Amino acid sequence: MKKLIAIAVSTLVLSPAFLMAGTHGNHTMAGCGLGYMVTRDDNSKGMQILSGTTNNAVFPQTSAITTGTSGCTEDGAYKVVKAAQAYAEVNMDTLRHEMANGQGEFVTTFASMLGVRDQNVPAVVSVFQQNYSVIFPTETTTPADMMETVTRLLAVRQNLLS
Repeated sequence: MKKLIAIAVSTLVLSPAFLMAGTHGNHTMAGCGLGYMVTRDDNSKGMQILSGTTNNAVFPQTSAITTGTSGCTEDGAYKVVKAAQAYAEVNMDTLRHEMANGQGEFVTTFASMLGVRDQNVPAVVSVFQQNYSVIFPTETTTPADMMETVTRLLAVRQNLLS
């Protein structure tokens, strides 16, 4: 039994999640993986231990890193740009209207999909409204153009992202 406990503790201590705890990016202490997806809004030690364990026991973190899922990307940042872009393409007219008004369910969902923390969504929606003419310079602005502009606007406001 003591050997089993020693192996478990060694595995946790030497796991990639614990080695990544000091790295940069938008991740919590435990890094990317399934555990990050579940506990990303709670950076308490207990939740991060749970996250690290989940990352390595339930769905191996190396699988998430290899496939680029669960918040694991080459640059270490949590990216959902492709999903957000697909959402923008399908809901472009509504997003255009709600960004102009500075409120709405679609623009709120869109902000969340971009990785904005819940408490920062109103501030980001306000950024969209204040920069409406930059985001939509013409009537023919495409979803890809809009995403590029939104990404640039949020890049200088990293404090609003998860």
